[in-house]
Amino acid sequence: MIRHLLAPCVLSLSCLIVFADHKAVSKIFPIRDVESATAVDANLTTQSQLLLPREQEIELALKASPIHLRNEATVYTFGKEGYEKARAGTNGFNCMVNRDGIQNGDNALHPTCWDPEGSRTILPVMLRVGELLAQQKSATEIKSDINLGFEQGRFHGPAKTGIAYMLAGDVKFDPKTGRLSNTVFPPHYMLYAPGVTNADIGISKEATTPGLPFVYSGYSGGARTAYIIVMAGESAGHAMH
Repeated sequence: MIRHLLAPCVLSLSCLIVFADHKAVSKIFPIRDVESATAVDANLTTQSQLLLPREQEIELALKASPIHLRNEATVYTFGKEGYEKARAGTNGFNCMVNRDGIQNGDNALHPTCWDPEGSRTILPVMLRVGELLAQQKSATEIKSDINLGFEQGRFHGPAKTGIAYMLAGDVKFDPKTGRLSNTVFPPHYMLYAPGVTNADIGISKEATTPGLPFVYSGYSGGARTAYIIVMAGESAGHAMH
């Protein structure tokens, strides 16, 4: 995160830890005790209503995707009742400005485009989270609802390898001005890795080799929706201005 500071460090894990704020570091190694559940829940009422103008949200969602996939991708936008389909696509990719981190105290927006496998498995989880956020459900209620969905077979983790594109990175949004500001985590690719941990791929807080991928399991569903994060090159990213 903090794109321009990270660039000279070649996006190493050590630079992430030095320059990123505690929310950024928690993307690699989630810090569960930084904020109490009560404090996070109290923030949901305002944070869940991070509403963008419809056309701006569509544009931001599509910036997560490589250019050649955008025209035929399905797009969702977030409204007062949750996510709704703004445009039906034909190539199996689904794009949205993901707000799943809000329940854990994250105030950034996460434009994401899932391939057909992620659209089949992870997207329904995120749509449900959006619905619950719009209803101003607490973080505890959201977690319980999603976990129950997995237990009852309504939700499933990916059954095969695939990719979710996040080529716009993670973007700050100022609800007071309605403007997008800086990119707080750089453009990257997310490869489905349900059940995989950082230890499985030899990553720890002491691993500082530049450019190494890492596992992130902080979205709803936990390890069942885990990803291996791989940084994208400058030419692939779509920075916010």
